[in-house]
Amino acid sequence: MVEAFRCSQCSAPVTDDRWTTCPYCGTVLAKPTINPLRAAVAPERFAAVESSPRYAELLRREPSGTGQLIGQGAQTIFLLLWTIGTGFMTLAFLAAGPLALVPGAMCVFGVVMLARQSARTAAFANAALERRIAVWKDERTEVRGGGQHSSASTHHFVLLEGRDGRRAEYSCSSELSGAHAPGDIGVAYLRAHVLLDFQRVDA
Repeated sequence: MVEAFRCSQCSAPVTDDRWTTCPYCGTVLAKPTINPLRAAVAPERFAAVESSPRYAELLRREPSGTGQLIGQGAQTIFLLLWTIGTGFMTLAFLAAGPLALVPGAMCVFGVVMLARQSARTAAFANAALERRIAVWKDERTEVRGGGQHSSASTHHFVLLEGRDGRRAEYSCSSELSGAHAPGDIGVAYLRAHVLLDFQRVDA
């Protein structure tokens, strides 16, 4: 299994062969002669996946996106209720003058977030399933919320690299995050901005 090259000082993943210093701590990178991340995207590995006995079966695989759709729909409904609630609060506080600015700002925030979430949900619902050979490059988590009146939510993202060297980040489930190591190659199942599944192939 190919291991990701990491900074010797802070252990951050080195995701670009051109880096001479760590972008996180500034340490000069003492790279090996052949960066494992470069070897991980050699054309021969993609060809090996295509010649794998499992490849035809993997192309027929159709992971469900129902869970993602339900989750995004729930977020849309929450934002809709938030916007309606803060809108009524704004109307109720109009007589109080400046006090109406607080729920008004919350309502505007809700409208913006609702528009964004609705667009993401529609894009996911209308997108076709895409199967693509890719290398699992890196992953990260992002914690959102957690304020005085809201609970924190953790979002997971995976960085994939294709045959042409292009990289793109996709959101994924908590179960999928951490299931693979940097350098793993396989078939990625993509729908809009979401990675539904990743089936590793030994190549």
